[in-house]
Amino acid sequence: MNVISFGEILWDIIEGTPYIGGAPFNFAAHLSQCGAEVAMISRLGKDELGERALEAVKKLSVDPRYIQWDSDHPTGTVDVFLKNGQPSYTIHPEVAYDYIAFDPLQAAGLLEAEVEVFGFGTLAQRHPQSQETLARILAARSFQHVFYDVNLRKDCYNQEIIQASVPHSTVLKLNDEEVPLISDFLFGKKESMEGFARRVAEEHELAVVIITAGAQGCYIFHGGKYELVPGRAVTVVDTVGAGDSFSAAFMFQYVAHGDPFQAASVANQVGGFVAASRGPIPTYTEEIKSLLGIG
Repeated sequence: MNVISFGEILWDIIEGTPYIGGAPFNFAAHLSQCGAEVAMISRLGKDELGERALEAVKKLSVDPRYIQWDSDHPTGTVDVFLKNGQPSYTIHPEVAYDYIAFDPLQAAGLLEAEVEVFGFGTLAQRHPQSQETLARILAARSFQHVFYDVNLRKDCYNQEIIQASVPHSTVLKLNDEEVPLISDFLFGKKESMEGFARRVAEEHELAVVIITAGAQGCYIFHGGKYELVPGRAVTVVDTVGAGDSFSAAFMFQYVAHGDPFQAASVANQVGGFVAASRGPIPTYTEEIKSLLGIG
């Protein structure tokens, strides 16, 4: 399975300790743990954090060939504050991943590469530079599966980004709290969760809509069916990266087997494992590897 992930690589500073992160990078790193071949399109500052980030990228077996360097903007950082395991974020602006450039040489390589899954999110599109680069990549070639994780962060999104992103996707993921806002952005009204899933899938020809619902699990819409796939209760340490691990496990299973309901069941358990661990990219246990059918 070959994957390209587009967007931010950054450092999450959790209770004073830096963890390599950024949702698209977490997605890439977890897919690599699953056994996929994954490359990352991003941009790092020419600074100490950028060098350390590149080392972490390589250590986590993510291909860095599409990562760019920026002499004018620092590597991204986010201050993460935990309350009962739930994070709140201070996301610093004007950082390297805001300025991902469209590189013709990189683009040529990307056009020729065998890629089954292309993943992206919302945060890296907050600046017009990276937003335009993403749009040019998606216009340049088609991908079998395009995974869009909405993943809204305060002051880092707008209606235009959402309206431009959804039509490119084949698999759309958002959480239950995001549904009313995204529904209003797309349809000018607040649909119910099921109503939203059905409408967005029909109007944008989506294969799968995923609505995560915390400890409850997630709702999946596919082939006219809307079902709750239950989660598993865990003792939460921190939820940073849990949603990204869910995304990775879901796409790994879905591409392999084609059943989004089964894929969601596995992904719920992987997300629970990460929520019960410290940091966004813990090493998988033998139990998780067995669950994923790897190792």
